[in-house]
Amino acid sequence: MPKIDSTRGPKQASTVTMREVAKEADVSIGTVSRVVNKHPAVKPYIRQRVEAAIAKIGWQPNAVAQSMRTASTKMIGCILPDMSNPLFVAVAKGAEAALRKHGYAFILSNSGGDPDRDLELFPLLMQRRVDGLLYCPSDEYDERIWEMVRTSRTPTVLIERELLPETCDYVVSNQADGIKQAVEYLLSIGHVRIGLVAGQSKIRPGRERYRGFVEAFKNAGVQFDPELLRLEEMTAEYAYHAVQSLMQISNPPTAIIMGGNLMLAGTLRACAYRGLQIPRDVSIIAVGDTDLAELASPPITTVRWNLEAMGRDAAELLITRIRAQADGQPRTEPKHIVVPTEIVLRRSCAVLR
Repeated sequence: MPKIDSTRGPKQASTVTMREVAKEADVSIGTVSRVVNKHPAVKPYIRQRVEAAIAKIGWQPNAVAQSMRTASTKMIGCILPDMSNPLFVAVAKGAEAALRKHGYAFILSNSGGDPDRDLELFPLLMQRRVDGLLYCPSDEYDERIWEMVRTSRTPTVLIERELLPETCDYVVSNQADGIKQAVEYLLSIGHVRIGLVAGQSKIRPGRERYRGFVEAFKNAGVQFDPELLRLEEMTAEYAYHAVQSLMQISNPPTAIIMGGNLMLAGTLRACAYRGLQIPRDVSIIAVGDTDLAELASPPITTVRWNLEAMGRDAAELLITRIRAQADGQPRTEPKHIVVPTEIVLRRSCAVLR
């Protein structure tokens, strides 16, 4: 009976070692390691040679073993307050794409805008030994969150928040300038009674939108009416009731700026309920460009910014911090990136007659 040679045929991936990959590619084991960890110093032709050797002999790096050797899990955590918000989805998409190029897995968590949930998720991700964290705190004034971020040794970049600016890196959008542009445009077409519906001061976007609103009126030498401000939440439900209350006062606004993209649905619903036509009866500007803003009838003028670029910038800044820490470099001054905003004119605003 013929003897079967069990050694014939391709090796199983589990039996192939890094040493064999190095021999096949005619490079050192260290070079293979740098290619696998996507180190930027590897020359392109060397990287191609190693990757071809890996594909040829079917080697699969052991992620657990790599983590034990390098103290790196190649995982990045991300905590955002509302994953039903398409703006945060776009930010996460940009961040994930940038991190993937560097070989990192992306763990996305949703706090629901609840500070107590932040306090659960942050240590949970630290226990998973993420290499870094992208974080949008639910409340910048919660001292428990301050202390949690301040004492963490894991590199962290904030998104749309400026918690502990003297120590934390952050990437934010220029909301104050976006609202200034919106107010200036409305003033230029005759509106003075302009309402603002926005979030609370406990998060940066709420503070900055109010600041931009006040500065635009001050620069124009025009007094705004505090009765036209609604500054408590950024939900569709809140917007619905806020617009209703604004339009019920004796001298209602002729234009309203909605300081949050989720508010637009509630605004449109409130106008429809009251039989108001946009822009004949009231002009509307929304913050955050979405499909709803573009497809509404009429299309809604918006303040927008590059959301995916914001995610990419935050991810690249985080990678820089992770590498510097791994190389034992001293911590440098925090970096603050401000993404510009612009107004997109559509057909939801009319000249006041």
